Amino acid sequence: MAAKPPGSRLKSYTPQAIVSAPPNERKHILRRFWFPAVILLALAAGGLTGIIAAYQLNYSQAASEVAALATYRPSVVTRIYADDGQTVIGEFALEKRIPLKYEEIPANMKNAILAVEDARFYDHIGIDPIRIVGATWKNLTSDKVEGGSTLTQQLAKNLFLTREQTLKRKMNEWLLALQIERYYTKNQIMELYANHIFLGANAYGVEAGAETYFGKQAKDLTLEEAALLAGIPKAPSEYSPTANPAKAKERRDLILDLMARTGFANQSDVDAAKAKPIQLADSAYYQAPQALSPAFDYPVEYIRQDLEDKYTTRVAQTGLAVYSTINVAAQKKAYEVVRSGLRRYDKGHGGWRSSYEAIPSSANNGAPTAQELASFKYPDWYRNDYVPGRYLRGLVMKVDQGRNEATVRFGNYTATVTAADTGWVGASARPVLNSNRAIWLSSKSKRLIRKLII
Repeated sequence: MAAKPPGSRLKSYTPQAIVSAPPNERKHILRRFWFPAVILLALAAGGLTGIIAAYQLNYSQAASEVAALATYRPSVVTRIYADDGQTVIGEFALEKRIPLKYEEIPANMKNAILAVEDARFYDHIGIDPIRIVGATWKNLTSDKVEGGSTLTQQLAKNLFLTREQTLKRKMNEWLLALQIERYYTKNQIMELYANHIFLGANAYGVEAGAETYFGKQAKDLTLEEAALLAGIPKAPSEYSPTANPAKAKERRDLILDLMARTGFANQSDVDAAKAKPIQLADSAYYQAPQALSPAFDYPVEYIRQDLEDKYTTRVAQTGLAVYSTINVAAQKKAYEVVRSGLRRYDKGHGGWRSSYEAIPSSANNGAPTAQELASFKYPDWYRNDYVPGRYLRGLVMKVDQGRNEATVRFGNYTATVTAADTGWVGASARPVLNSNRAIWLSSKSKRLIRKLII
């Protein structure tokens, strides 16, 4: 039988007693106490690491930046009001943004965002290990590239970081996401994201996006419209519904499918939404003017310049409410009277003086292509809102020299203009109508209105 190890003869386990013990007994003592010692060291190291990590979380630069979000005031629209204090006559902004509270964001908009960005948003702490593992596996086993970022990480990237693809930036993104989750509730994070995302056409946030593309408030968005907006932030220029309608529809339909797959929408509703074409407001194709009517162009521009002189551009265009003394009815009447008088004066002094403007073209010979002619937008055509008696710019699409007439487009309308429609020019339209140029038209011409074609 193997001999049992001798029992310890030490009366105490002081360091001095252990060192002076015989070698065999010293080994026995060390074998008995090595595991508890390792555990104690590990606990000490873990505690120290926790203390350092807690210090970093509470006092790092990331913590300071995230805490400052509580007082964050993003750039929003400055509005100019008429003398009644209610009628908006103009608005301008560095970033067109109309903030919404979480409760004001419609459910279908929230669901579309969650479906495409982060279906497990309410189940993680800012970083989602399950999604990271899933995205990594998919990237390794397929040709598709999928990101593992959460909605909180997307917000951190949009607010604080650049788009560079480096490990250091990713680590900072994780740290910021954890900090955001520590300081804010999930609903607050969703509110920040929905108000901050860039949707193209200088529109920031879902409310500005709804107004820009659909001419309505976010609360009135349909399922397919909400899905369209949710798909734009990934690449605003690539998925722009005005510049790339085919890609925008493909992206929209993908998000609708994701909504059905993740339980955010019924399959029947998704199928019905996918069957609908993209229908945008006419205003989506134009850069919105500062003044909401040509009659207010000059007073609104004067007010803008005065504000910038007094308060700087950044202050003047970041969400002020400016109450002016402009009377709407009087301003519109003055505008029409002055313009009418100027044209009467012009007719009686020297006859016609041409006012042509060649539209820009990328062609070497300077002649616009058919696509450039079809896509050209003039500010006067905004919303296709035409008032009888108003002069506006028209684009000459083509000239028929044999019939002495031209096809002119303004907005969504085209008209055939003959010599009889050329006002005080004279009997011939040939000197007046040149292809691919913008000219002035008057909606007073009954003959022109009769030939209006939608």
